[in-house]
Amino acid sequence: MSKFKEPVSEFSVVGQLLDFVIKDGYKIKYLRINVSNIEYWIKLSKPLRKSLDPAIIPGAWIEVSGTSKLKRKTGKLKLKAYEVSLAAHPHQQPTTVLVPKTPTRKASILVCQKSSCRKRGGQAVCNAIASSLKDHGLEDQVKIKETGCLKQCKHGPNLVMMPDKARYSEVAPQQIPTLIERHFV
Repeated sequence: MSKFKEPVSEFSVVGQLLDFVIKDGYKIKYLRINVSNIEYWIKLSKPLRKSLDPAIIPGAWIEVSGTSKLKRKTGKLKLKAYEVSLAAHPHQQPTTVLVPKTPTRKASILVCQKSSCRKRGGQAVCNAIASSLKDHGLEDQVKIKETGCLKQCKHGPNLVMMPDKARYSEVAPQQIPTLIERHFV
């Protein structure tokens, strides 16, 4: 099997920021931008994640420069940003910001139900999630999925918020309303 590297090329694009993709509940990992009615996910370089301009908010027009790689195996285009700045858009009114409606995401909460997590309060966490979702009117949009081992047995109960893939360990039922608000409200 040969180990050819995928060709890397530079790109620069102007588009409207739709949203940020957050990892671990607070780290900005990707930018979702709309360019000519096509949505792109652009990964931020690590130094850029820490120094991103706070004026860049969803709905703003931004200019993104970086590198692109075409993965031969999957055929996917991987974009990585090294510079992001605000850009003026000729069709945008200075006082209004148009944010396209983001498509609904399939949301779920994976809760470990193996013996170790159950002994540490996994069932109480499931009950707290169900009641918190009901309190926020989200029981139809967010599913609770009881899973097998999440490989953090000593730190149970464990759960994963999807589609963000945010993992939480040693979760107490009292923490659930805060987590629901952070990820789904």
